[in-house]
Amino acid sequence: MTIFKGTILGLGGTWMSGLAHLQIRDERQGEVVVHCENGATVRALENCFGNVIGEGHTINNETGGHIGKEVYYSTDAFGVLEGFTPADDAPPEIVRQYEENFE
Repeated sequence: MTIFKGTILGLGGTWMSGLAHLQIRDERQGEVVVHCENGATVRALENCFGNVIGEGHTINNETGGHIGKEVYYSTDAFGVLEGFTPADDAPPEIVRQYEENFE
């Protein structure tokens, strides 16, 4: 598994599709779009950072708690988000894996 690290720029999705995309400024790749499952990702971001879910069950990309947060994240073979961890809460094992990916 490859671990990446970056800063969340935003989250977008479409109603009823179940699909979303997380926009990240990756430390090594620049700006990337990571595809993800809409509901699960929104709930995970809300749980970690708060103020993600806006009025009418929309995504709060203006002042949301997820904007500007640094995360470690991984994707599957198709580039779909497997999971993320706020950088401030990352255990030493994740940091070690991230650093070893790019040695």
